[in-house]
Amino acid sequence: MANDEEITQYNILETLANSERISQRQLSSQLGINVASINFALKKLTKRGLIKVLGTNPRRIRYILTSKGITEKTQIAYNFLNRNFHLYKAVRKDVEAKIQNIPFNGQARVALYGVTDLMEIAYLVIQDKELDLVAVVDDEMKIRIFGYHVIGIEEINTYSPDYLLLTKELDPDMAKKHIPDSTKIVDIRV
Repeated sequence: MANDEEITQYNILETLANSERISQRQLSSQLGINVASINFALKKLTKRGLIKVLGTNPRRIRYILTSKGITEKTQIAYNFLNRNFHLYKAVRKDVEAKIQNIPFNGQARVALYGVTDLMEIAYLVIQDKELDLVAVVDDEMKIRIFGYHVIGIEEINTYSPDYLLLTKELDPDMAKKHIPDSTKIVDIRV
């Protein structure tokens, strides 16, 4: 995973690439990092030749991304995506294995509980396995995702899923109260 310093450097380089003039205070506010840390990071980026500082008046200083800075920003982004792609593949493989181990026995109606990043991966796996996704359930998020209106747990009876795949924790009391006995609950969290 990217460390905090690498993320901070990337965010500063990205902001400077998209801003004509920006002060350390504005950078601090925009990135949610204290001014002292911004100042330290800018000095480090300047020393490495990634940015150039123009002006001497603290109120009129301009920070310019150098060609080396543009290259570094691109490299940081590439490394971040590469690491995350490998993580995605590992998580997807784990989710596929968990879903593969479910004894469906012709009962292919599934619902997903939890609007999470893991739910999005599970959705893709379900599509590949040609299972029938009948609902996306979450008591906190009432949105539309992948063409489904996210429903609350109290509405699950309407959809009669054979399986409810958990991508986030489900309150046991809510499960007892709303999920029919015929629906099997399977935790696919990693």
